[in-house]
Amino acid sequence: MKQSTKRILEHFPFLEEHLKTNESALLTDEVLSKLNNVEQIFLRLAWFFENPETENFNLESIYKNLDNNWIELSLEVIRLFFVKDTYLIQEPTHAVITDGDYYMNQSKFANFLTENGLNYDRAKINIYIKRGIIPSPDITVSGTKYWERSTCENFLKKQVNNSLS
Repeated sequence: MKQSTKRILEHFPFLEEHLKTNESALLTDEVLSKLNNVEQIFLRLAWFFENPETENFNLESIYKNLDNNWIELSLEVIRLFFVKDTYLIQEPTHAVITDGDYYMNQSKFANFLTENGLNYDRAKINIYIKRGIIPSPDITVSGTKYWERSTCENFLKKQVNNSLS
């Protein structure tokens, strides 16, 4: 399963059971009729992500049917698809930083680690960056370093595993 699809399922876990139903037009119509507009759009996105050679997705549906928060999520998963799932964008040079939890700055990264049982603060993160212990930031905007949530989660797992060893 593609990372972009997994991200959709974080918000709509019940859609997982419908990922394979787009194989026949009759099943597709039946499934879609039971979903609201937002759910339909994200299921169609997941179908496209999982089978881009045979499925299509109409961006007009995002424009006409989603509000602010859902538009942000749809754009986030589309970007994730092209960067992480297809590698068609090999060296991303642009990212949208929002108040959401997809990217973390140093303070949020430290808080995330502390909330998950490790004793970190912004200063410790800064020292560990200089020592090469903390992974390189995924992006830097105007001198501010940001890490994708998945990078932070992977670092947390390594630290927890190291402390158990």
